[in-house]
Amino acid sequence: MILHRENTVRTEPFYKSLSNLSLYQDGEIQDNYSSNELKQLEKYSYFIQNLMTFEQEIKNDINKKILLTRFHRYLKGIIPVKGISLMFYDEFKKELVPIDEEENNKIAVDMNHFNRSGIFKAMFNDKRITVVPDLEHYNENGAKLFYLIFPIYDDKSNYGIFSILTSLNDKNISELEKKSINIFLNLVLGRLEKIRLTEKLNSTYEELQTYQAKLSNDFRLSAIGEMTEGIVEDIVNPLQVISSNVDILQNDLTTRTETIQIKSQINRIKNVIGRLVKFADVNQKDVKIKPCNINNIVNEYFHLVKSTLDNANLEFILDFEKELPPILSHPNYIYQLLTNIFTLVKNNKTQRGGIVIQTRYKDDQVILRLITTSKIYKPEKEKGEVQYNLSIKIIKNLMKKHEGKLEIGNIENSGSSLILKFPLKRKIRR
Repeated sequence: MILHRENTVRTEPFYKSLSNLSLYQDGEIQDNYSSNELKQLEKYSYFIQNLMTFEQEIKNDINKKILLTRFHRYLKGIIPVKGISLMFYDEFKKELVPIDEEENNKIAVDMNHFNRSGIFKAMFNDKRITVVPDLEHYNENGAKLFYLIFPIYDDKSNYGIFSILTSLNDKNISELEKKSINIFLNLVLGRLEKIRLTEKLNSTYEELQTYQAKLSNDFRLSAIGEMTEGIVEDIVNPLQVISSNVDILQNDLTTRTETIQIKSQINRIKNVIGRLVKFADVNQKDVKIKPCNINNIVNEYFHLVKSTLDNANLEFILDFEKELPPILSHPNYIYQLLTNIFTLVKNNKTQRGGIVIQTRYKDDQVILRLITTSKIYKPEKEKGEVQYNLSIKIIKNLMKKHEGKLEIGNIENSGSSLILKFPLKRKIRR
């Protein structure tokens, strides 16, 4: 193996070597470039190096905060920087909102003040970079700090602004420095657009999965409805015949005990059919939001799934607060919430376990709390957890419809808790 020593001798940059180039004129040596021209060339060389390095560094950035931090660091190599803020107009084109909530709040307040004062209207009309003094640091000698503001726009609309708080005024900031910052800003905006599109794609994919699972749930509910319509008559009609014959047999004293037991079992079957019909009769196409008593809906659902819970060795306890205020919803939404919750509980249950469902009213919210011995953990994107994740997503999506919240907590060495919070005060829909 041949070992080559590292060559530590560095050659001069290209722009410095230019000063050694000369021409002979009348027997005298003359430099081609003046010192000012070489300084300008040195700036260009430094800028190109930084630009290429910056572009390489942000190529894989997916975090807005990290991207802005890099941008801030590189800007300090161009002009003195006290703070920066990248802001975009809201959907009503009235307020400027920082892309990072942790950005300098003072800059955001000042930018919105300038926006309301009409300063930005002229800036966008002329499509020019503007310098505005910071009035908070203004004294008899003039302003100490200034805002260097870049408009962000295209041919159709004004999108926002990028603001730098600096100690330099307009006269001390060269056109080269403004153009350099603008080039860096365009790279940042391009990267932000890629981040936005990636987030939108991921969000769309998650929504697709959620709606596919919800469609499957709706299909199952619809299938229950269709099956119920077909079999109810086949069950109820024979029950009527049996019931009539039992009434005749009741006159016989020797068979009275047996007929009472038969009558009791017939009533049980009728109750089960009644609950099934009520559950299946909720038609998704005819959903109308109305006040719902969540205690009654949970109680109905409990009786419907009681046999399933018994077969799964799950003890069930209901703890309702009396006179609970109604929530704006539809029974179908609550049934879907409960179905997905019990899917989570059943799939993660221990050999024997239990479930406690509580309802409470607190701080203008109706709270549905489920405490279980099953270990329900926060979802992670793993191949084996697709159905689990979809159940969580459906619950979150349904709670979003109610403008509510889902909270999942683990109880050490004993199980988990799911808390659904339904606000009584809802936003006005326009």
